[in-house]
Amino acid sequence: MKSSNVGRTFKRLLLAAATAVAFPAMADTITGTDADLVFSQSALDTLGLISVSVSGIGSATTVEPGKSFKFPITGGTVTGGTVVDVLTAPDAGVSLTKGSTVISLGDFRVDVATKSLYGDITIGSNVVQDTKLYTFTTLVNEALDPGKFKVSASGMFITETALNTLGDALGVPVFLRPAVAGVDFGTLTGNVTAAVPEPSTYAMLALGLAGIGAYSKRRRDRAAADAQAEPQAA
Repeated sequence: MKSSNVGRTFKRLLLAAATAVAFPAMADTITGTDADLVFSQSALDTLGLISVSVSGIGSATTVEPGKSFKFPITGGTVTGGTVVDVLTAPDAGVSLTKGSTVISLGDFRVDVATKSLYGDITIGSNVVQDTKLYTFTTLVNEALDPGKFKVSASGMFITETALNTLGDALGVPVFLRPAVAGVDFGTLTGNVTAAVPEPSTYAMLALGLAGIGAYSKRRRDRAAADAQAEPQAA
């Protein structure tokens, strides 16, 4: 029994080592560079209709005042050569201002599979984290040079949850909200760089898998030997 426990522990350690080597090379590997948000003219007209102005905040860079902004990309996931999600700097975002009311949207996350943009909504001291803000009708995930990708999203429509949260805070009449929901707010494009695993990473993974294979073979050989010994003992 003790030998069996030791064997299971050894196998788990080998599996953990192999997993620790394999998955960091595929997850949380994105290191940059920028995500570009460009509001459409329809979005600007709609925001003007409800007297809301837009500006960049934190580490966001304003390209064109009230219309176009850059957000530093600080993380994300690449699996099998495909971008899974993209994270921007937590302090980078945009503010929506109407009179004395200021709302901040930031800490963005693009979920490629669901074609969605998530982020935090800050209204005064109240923060609603990781809210689905917009969905995209089209999202193109393009692999460029090794370790470089481009994610292009268009057809950017506000979600019902975000519309109601922002609409309540900004005093947008309920009868106007369906019109706002039908507005294409613009495009979001991200040029990202992912860390390429070092050759030594693959060597360590191969070593871990080889250890698991050798251990499994020893177990099979031992089981076969025990099975042959049982009739003799009888």
